[in-house]
Amino acid sequence: MKISWLKIVLIAMVCSLLISTTAYAQEDTSDRSQKSISKKTSKEKKRRKKKPGPFIGNAGLGYKWNKGKSEVRLGGFMQVDSRTFFDDQANSGNDGFILRRIQPSLEVKFNKTYSFYIMSGFGATPGILDVFLEGNFTKPFNVRVGKFKPPFGLERLQSATALAFNERAFPTNLAPNREIGAQIFGDILWDTTEYQIGLFNGAIDNSSGLRGSVINSNNSGVDFVARIFSHPLKHSDAELLKGLGLGIAYSYGTQQGSAQQGHYNLPTFISPGQQVIASYVQGAFADGSRQRISPQLYYHYGPFGLLGEYTISQQDIKIGTTTDQVSNEAFQAQLSWVVFNGDASFRRIRPHNPLTLENIGAWGAVQLVTRYSELYLDSNAFTNGLFDPDRSARKAQDFGVGINWYLNRNIKFQLDYNQTRFTSGASGGTNRPEEKVLFSRMQIAF
Repeated sequence: MKISWLKIVLIAMVCSLLISTTAYAQEDTSDRSQKSISKKTSKEKKRRKKKPGPFIGNAGLGYKWNKGKSEVRLGGFMQVDSRTFFDDQANSGNDGFILRRIQPSLEVKFNKTYSFYIMSGFGATPGILDVFLEGNFTKPFNVRVGKFKPPFGLERLQSATALAFNERAFPTNLAPNREIGAQIFGDILWDTTEYQIGLFNGAIDNSSGLRGSVINSNNSGVDFVARIFSHPLKHSDAELLKGLGLGIAYSYGTQQGSAQQGHYNLPTFISPGQQVIASYVQGAFADGSRQRISPQLYYHYGPFGLLGEYTISQQDIKIGTTTDQVSNEAFQAQLSWVVFNGDASFRRIRPHNPLTLENIGAWGAVQLVTRYSELYLDSNAFTNGLFDPDRSARKAQDFGVGINWYLNRNIKFQLDYNQTRFTSGASGGTNRPEEKVLFSRMQIAF
């Protein structure tokens, strides 16, 4: 079996080299309305003219018809990770290699206006991650209906192929992952500002809505979600400020669970090492409104990048005859620097000198990253018995550093280290031992 996986990986790497000169691999994100705008020369425009027939490269492989206005396209990516836990006396973390993500996708476009997109996931819980219909009518007004990422958490909206670290930071614990719903979205104010407004089924925080390899709503309510993100100085003459982006996201809805096991409709909280560090006590369940708010920032200038977000989630939770409003908070600050051969980007880095079969001596781009993140769970929830301090950490503080090597747009290697300190979470209310994890990743996208 090991030899078979090795063959698959080698074949995928060779195929990635073959198409890397022109390919723009499919991003793992439903937020495709966020497009970079750049001026094209007349030669580039001619090159980009779509002709009918089969194609490979430029976002995968597929077939075009209707004078190139319609197409079907296959894409996807694979991530092979390793995790090594240090000073793990309780053996809470498992060392070894895992297939973190295998996510093939299919997209069909009709007459440049309508499209159908589906992406499956083959990981710990296989199933359909995204499946939606989309109408792109004008820049200010477009519509999407189906299952996809709600427009809320900044790092959640970022493609998994573009993450600076193997795992997302603590604010993602409090944000929605995938939900079934509908949204309108577009670009306004001279393309400086994007907006998204939608109604969704209100899934549990950080839930991908997978169960039994099918689409699962995993909810009992409805959420209103809205987000606006602006680059206010995009058209200014100050190059240093053009890459500044500021935004805010908000959601409000209801969640209703019960004391029956498996029907609590409450989230669990996980560490960077993907270990459960906190969960509500048995018998507690969602019972009323839930609202979230998340100010967010992304800035880039040349090789330098900065990502920041703060999220607060307030939810009515009941145990016995008492209902409390629980407020949990998280934030992160992330810095990145492309040492050579590339510029910082919210999407995957495009090396200026990528490795290809024609340019086998190229080194690609190297990126250095660091991150600090914290998670605070409501102290009153511990006082009122919704959390058990012997099992749940009141607070978690994570610091990480890493290096990412983009050989080209298709092949990426990652190495990062995260160390997380906890307050309480162990027997007698003592502090849970620190989590120290070394991650590595090989990513192949096509």
